[in-house]
Amino acid sequence: MNFGDLSVMAQLFFGTQLFSMPANVQAALGSSFPVGGGVTNIMTDERNFASGTVDPIANLIVAVGIVPGWNVTGKFFTRQVVTTSSDNQRTGNHHSYVLETNYAPLGRSYTANFGMLAVSRSQDEIGGVAFPNSGGNWIYAIAGGSKTLVGAGESAVRIWTEFQLPVHVNVSGVQLTEKWNLRFGFSTGISIFGHDEPNKKPDIFTAPDSKN
Repeated sequence: MNFGDLSVMAQLFFGTQLFSMPANVQAALGSSFPVGGGVTNIMTDERNFASGTVDPIANLIVAVGIVPGWNVTGKFFTRQVVTTSSDNQRTGNHHSYVLETNYAPLGRSYTANFGMLAVSRSQDEIGGVAFPNSGGNWIYAIAGGSKTLVGAGESAVRIWTEFQLPVHVNVSGVQLTEKWNLRFGFSTGISIFGHDEPNKKPDIFTAPDSKN
């Protein structure tokens, strides 16, 4: 079993209007921390998306309410790898883009989503030299959902799952590619500056799951 990185982020939420429709925005900055045994040898595991080092990460999410319960959401995530591991390896920078439709009915503890995910990753390095069989671009069709177990808002504890079906793969060199991915996990957040949850207007924004 291979564990990935732990992501710790400080998040800022605010509401606005976009094309005369209500929108919620989340901007986040933080860092990834290795929780496994470090970076896997990229000579044998070119698809290792865990950096194994402490690196800065950033996230931007914009959710626009179309009708009550339905949102269109755009997401951007990046991990800039600035640290070299103890065995002189450095994984490539990671960027992901999501455009999806979310169904989050008012008063319910579940959400559903479907859309497209694009992932871009630069080549890994060994001793400062780019490893040729690494890096590339992937596009997936995605479908998933989440369910709140405890709490509400961004501090809720949620279980989430997502199915990813690759529709375009363009990798550098020779790499193993997958037919499909199934991901799942738990997510939660801590609100430093608390606020009252709305009880009349639909909550058009579902806090993102920390999947990266």
